[in-house]
Amino acid sequence: MSRLGLSIHELTPGHRDWNDYVDVIEGEGQGRWAFAAQFEPFPHHYVVARQESDIVGFIMYVVWDIGPHDRNHPPLSVDGQTLTETKIVAFGVKQAYRRQGIGRALQEHVIRRARELGCYQVRSVSDADHPANRQLKLAMGFGVEPMERDKPTLAFIMPLRPR
Repeated sequence: MSRLGLSIHELTPGHRDWNDYVDVIEGEGQGRWAFAAQFEPFPHHYVVARQESDIVGFIMYVVWDIGPHDRNHPPLSVDGQTLTETKIVAFGVKQAYRRQGIGRALQEHVIRRARELGCYQVRSVSDADHPANRQLKLAMGFGVEPMERDKPTLAFIMPLRPR
């Protein structure tokens, strides 16, 4: 993807830019989520946003069955088929690059990939004290549900068209 000199692409842990990618994740305070043990069993997708040679943003996601992994609910099935979702695990844009469409471009990439992967929905959870993330998700059409956790938390859900 290219927009305003922006490129969005997926990385793998062996990529030459991997350490720089991890540094940006850690710098944006997302390391504890990006590398949380609860997500290890699932295939990870690592996405980077670049302006020229600079990494300016990232988004990480996993694909899993809806229900059991963070809701202690049996997998949700329809007509014998278990529904999956793309779960955004970590997301951020460097402060100096915010409000330039980079976060939206990253979210759009994930939504497009989720459709390609046959997922039923995209879901993202965020602390309620991130108003820019909340504003972006709502502007893009995500639904929102308050959650009970140790601090105010919001779950954002984007339903996708059936395959």
